[in-house]
Amino acid sequence: MKTRFPFSFVAAGLLTLGVLPGTAQDAVTTLAGRALVSGLVNGTATNALFSQPAALAADPAGNLYVADSRNHVIRKITAAGTVSTFAGQSGVAGNANGTGTAAQFDTPSGLAVDSAGNLLVADTGNSTLRKITPTGVVTTLAGIPGNSGTTDGPAGSAQFNAPLALLIATNGTLYIADTGNHCLRTLNPITGTVGTFAGRPGIWGTNDATGTNALFNGPVALAQDPRGNLYVSDTYNNTIRRVTTNAVVTTFAGAPGQDGATDGPLAAARFRSPAGLAFDSHGNLFLADSFNQTIRQIDAVGLVTTISGTVATPGPEDGLNRTAKYYNPYGIFVATNGSLFLTDAYNQTLRQLLPPFALAIQAVTSTGSSANPAVNLSWPAIIGHTYQVQFRDTLSALWQNLGNPLTAANAQLTTTDASAGRSRVYRVVQVN
Repeated sequence: MKTRFPFSFVAAGLLTLGVLPGTAQDAVTTLAGRALVSGLVNGTATNALFSQPAALAADPAGNLYVADSRNHVIRKITAAGTVSTFAGQSGVAGNANGTGTAAQFDTPSGLAVDSAGNLLVADTGNSTLRKITPTGVVTTLAGIPGNSGTTDGPAGSAQFNAPLALLIATNGTLYIADTGNHCLRTLNPITGTVGTFAGRPGIWGTNDATGTNALFNGPVALAQDPRGNLYVSDTYNNTIRRVTTNAVVTTFAGAPGQDGATDGPLAAARFRSPAGLAFDSHGNLFLADSFNQTIRQIDAVGLVTTISGTVATPGPEDGLNRTAKYYNPYGIFVATNGSLFLTDAYNQTLRQLLPPFALAIQAVTSTGSSANPAVNLSWPAIIGHTYQVQFRDTLSALWQNLGNPLTAANAQLTTTDASAGRSRVYRVVQVN
């Protein structure tokens, strides 16, 4: 049985196309950890144990790193699924620098990988930023261990207050969600200085404005679009904020102070303590809506959709995206094939969501008359899988195949309807 998603009419060359995945792909699985069992055990898949895993990051070799926050360590997961402790002492909170398990962290929560392959860590309990080289050497990058504050300036004397998220921009600037200070900070990679980019340190609120005139309330996650805009999970405001490269802050989705689980256009959508954010290659923004126990998608045309999880119903169940359950999902990472990896914090597990989901797809009129334009259709795909485009000219008509099934050789498939009617409706069915 196929899972059905919305579709819409072709109008002015734009189409929202629903991808209809088969159950083999419409699935949530547990990648590592054992549901509701907290601990620190290395091993493979569900033999490994975590304690409130937070952020995720990946290195160029495809290894996945996890901020295992309550174990005070950074874990590494190879492509083969083997979990090991990369840095930090199991169950020991501290601020010692050193190599591998000789180093100490205190509730590490945010991760980012720089161009040299170093892993940067938001060491939340220490209110510092740490760096781990590819060989496991840990140093303090910025901040004073155990000394929280709002001070800008040289990295070694700057102060933070429980930073939770890191993002390395395309120009190399490190952005920090300085959660306890309700603001976004920056670390300049050339000068080594810390500055306040947006938000007023120590002051919370909902104001849309520029720079320090804007206000946040517990920002916990960051993502960046191709234009350089930042997107922020403003958790206690239950909104997603957008920050331009000039530090202009606006409310992108949701309404300040109004929680809920509503899908729909950006302003009408509601969230409940949104956390991790990540873009895919098609411009879709995915977020862990942590207290709704769901994964949400904001597509390229501004529609918010719940793609996985059961609203307000925590649990550890795998299965179809729409019936799977989470328990405070937190960090999100999008793999190159479009799969989503996430930390399911209170379930003590790492989960994987298999695409495709309902995505916004453009259909561009290329040739033909205004009454019968030719339309190009494109949609995200999984390499090696086969898809059938179907159409109907009225809502009551039977679906008809448009050409033959297409097998994906890359992450995008396209086809052309040379005789498209102005109100023709399309869908894509994944064949295998």
